[in-house]
Amino acid sequence: MFQGLKKEWKAFKASRPGKRFQERYEKSQQERKDQPWYARFAKPLIALVLIAGGIVLCFIPGPGIPLLVIGAGLFADYSLVLAKGLDWTEVRLRKFFKWAKAWWKHASLLAREGVVAAGVLIAAALGYGGYRFLIH
Repeated sequence: MFQGLKKEWKAFKASRPGKRFQERYEKSQQERKDQPWYARFAKPLIALVLIAGGIVLCFIPGPGIPLLVIGAGLFADYSLVLAKGLDWTEVRLRKFFKWAKAWWKHASLLAREGVVAAGVLIAAALGYGGYRFLIH
């Protein structure tokens, strides 16, 4: 089982950004014909559970964003619109992180400390807001 997952991950990483989710969707469409009925429902069900869990964990401490991303990636095997959206998002995120890395490399120590402090304050505010929303 893990060898199959490892093989799928390597193939996913090797495909080109901006098309990898769509290529995975097309491959999934072809393979779905040979799957038993229960296997066709298991993957989207697991994806929906991960997405729901990710949404809940965004409001309480936990790995909410990674669960959302994994769930959306699994669900993209069943939705061409979602696959195209994830490809579009991936390309833009790559550009943003490339820019952010270059900015960070050339930023002054004070600017870096300001970004870290702002991130900590935002995380604390989101955590407190989630706490207040769910507990009170």
